[in-house]
Order: sequence, then structure tokens, then C-alpha cells
Amino acid sequence: MTRGHGSLLAAKLALELRQFLISSKQVGLGTMMNIAYLKTDGELQIRDSSFEDHAPAEDFHCRAFMHGRANVPYHWHREMEILFVLRGSFRLVVDEQACEMKQDDVIIINSDVPHNSTSISRDALICGAHLDVGYFERMGLPGFASRHYLCRSFLHSRPFMNRIAPIKAFMARLILDQTSRPEEVIIRQTVANLLACFIYRQIPHLKADSDAAPLRSDSRDRILRIMGAVEGQLDNQRLSAIAAAEGLTLSHLSRLFKRHLGIGYRDYCQSLRLDTAADELHRTDHTVGVIMERNGFGNPAVFYNKFRGRFGCSPAEFRRARHLPGVQSALTEEDTLEAQRILLRYAADLGKAAEIAVGINVAGRKQIALRAPHSASLD
Repeated sequence: MTRGHGSLLAAKLALELRQFLISSKQVGLGTMMNIAYLKTDGELQIRDSSFEDHAPAEDFHCRAFMHGRANVPYHWHREMEILFVLRGSFRLVVDEQACEMKQDDVIIINSDVPHNSTSISRDALICGAHLDVGYFERMGLPGFASRHYLCRSFLHSRPFMNRIAPIKAFMARLILDQTSRPEEVIIRQTVANLLACFIYRQIPHLKADSDAAPLRSDSRDRILRIMGAVEGQLDNQRLSAIAAAEGLTLSHLSRLFKRHLGIGYRDYCQSLRLDTAADELHRTDHTVGVIMERNGFGNPAVFYNKFRGRFGCSPAEFRRARHLPGVQSALTEEDTLEAQRILLRYAADLGKAAEIAVGINVAGRKQIALRAPHSASLD
């Protein structure tokens, strides 16, 4: 197959895919787009930002998701995570490094690397995927699980953005889940395999530093231990005791929070108090003044300003609208339609992306081995 024929085939596949997606009645994203790792209380119809402690499904080793504005807590997992910003902007802290991401940016967060998002613009639409790196290594990508991939588009020039375009096409197709079609499971598995192969072949990487793993584990456990001790113990005297127990000064404790979470511990504690106040507004009939005082805010003006800064509305407006504390990731109908429009545009390049991931070209003809379909008889 010549390169010209390959390009025509890719264009034909892309056109067919676009027509297939547009014509299908199952592309409505309202029921197909997952809110990333949010637990739902079916009786109360509320969602919170608790992360599920899950293992990859036995029959599928790529999990795609989408969410809107959210503050995602400090966590890590054994899967590789790929994030792609469809709209808006947000701030990640990945392994103690702050990352400012905007529309069209892509980042690969390697397995077991701690990360969290500290703020997201209110119009944000973000899609992502988790790849079980161990599975893809066992499937035939040697070293896939131990590589440290270098993909942060906001640090690179335009040529790199062009280079990673196939990632966006693959992720778009994973999000556009046509659940009623019987072939959808195998299609999604194929797209996930192509995504893993593309990353393996095309994304620069470093060999994992085995000496850094124990240090990272100790650091992660320490910050989680401190976070657990801080929660519900917000007075300065208790904070001093926590710092002393960890062998830290208060200033060092604040720097540790800043490095891992992107905010100092005082701001972290304030966020906890605001989330508790929002929860009480949602679940109780206490007055705003009582809730404010119960959560350690003595100045109404400060409380109102801080509350509006975190939730985008006043406490009274929050209560009337029955907003949810913490993460606000539920996607509106307008959001889903806009996401569908953007994703269809990227999914149209799936044929070209597949051609790049598969990697067959004229220069590689001599490496093709021809085999008989059966063992020939020697007689």
C-alpha cells in the first residue's frame, strides 16, 4: 500500500466514522459521559468528590470519563491517566509541580504519581482516560508500565501539539460511547489498544527511577497522614501539635502543603470549613449566621466573600439552588451538546490517528514476513 493510498484510506475511514457518529441516535452524551469517580447517593440524588477504590474491569482496561468544574482531591492510582481539556482551564499539581492547563492541552500523569486539581474555571469541560499499564505491558508492550512518559503540551511548541493530535482522536472516540450497539465493547477495546500503542511508540519517555519510588511513597503517606489529622482539628494549637508530631515547624508544614496540594495548610483548612458550611446549608435548617459561627467564621463579610469565591454564589443562593458542596461536576444539557460538538470534530481524525499508531509505511516493506496459512506438506 502506497502512502497516497494510505492517506485516502484514512480519509475514508474518518468520513465514515463521522457519518456513523452523527447518524446514530445513541450519541446523546447525557447518559454516556461519566462524572469522574463521583459517588452518587441514589436516594438523595447527591454526588460527592470521594474517589472510588477500584481495580480495572477484567474485560476492559481503559476507563474514559468526563467532568466539568471540579476540585479533585489529592490521590494517586496504578493506572496511567490522560487528561484533555475541551474547554476552559484548570490548575493541576502533579508530583509537586504546578501545571496550568488550557483548552486543547493534554497531559499524561504516569502511574502512582500523586496529583490533584486546586481550581477549575466554571466553564471547564475535561475528558480523561485511565489505562491499566500492567495489562498493556502483558499484552505486548515491554516496559510500558515502568516508563515515565513526558507529555505536557503546555510546555511544548506547536510541532509537539501536532504530534499528539492522535491522542485527542482516540480519547474522543472513547468518550463517544454508543452503548446500545453490540460491537461497541470490541470497538472501544480496539481504540484503547491503539491509544496505548501510540503512546508507546510516539511519546518521549524516561526510564523509571527505582530509587525514587520509596521516597515518593513516604512523602505521599506523610501528606495523607497530615491531611487526616488536620481534618476536623482546625485550631492553631492542634496544628502546632500535628507539625510537632511530624517533626516540622508550622512554616515547613505550610510549605509541604503548598508543594503537594498547591495551597497552604491554612487555605486547606479554610476550604474544609467552607465545605462543611455548604453541607450544613444543604442538609439542615440552621440559619446562615449559626452555620457561619459553627464553622469558625466570626466576620460575616469574610465568610460571605470566601464562600462566594469557592462556590460562585452567596450562602443564601447556594441553599435556594440546592447546590452540592465540594465538586460541582454535573454537566448541563448545553455542556453535553458542546462537548459532543467538540468530540465529533476530534473523532473525525480517528482514521489518520489509527494509521499513525499502526505505523505501516513504504520504508518498512522489507520487514514484512509472508507466512503460509497452514503448514505445507513435505510430500
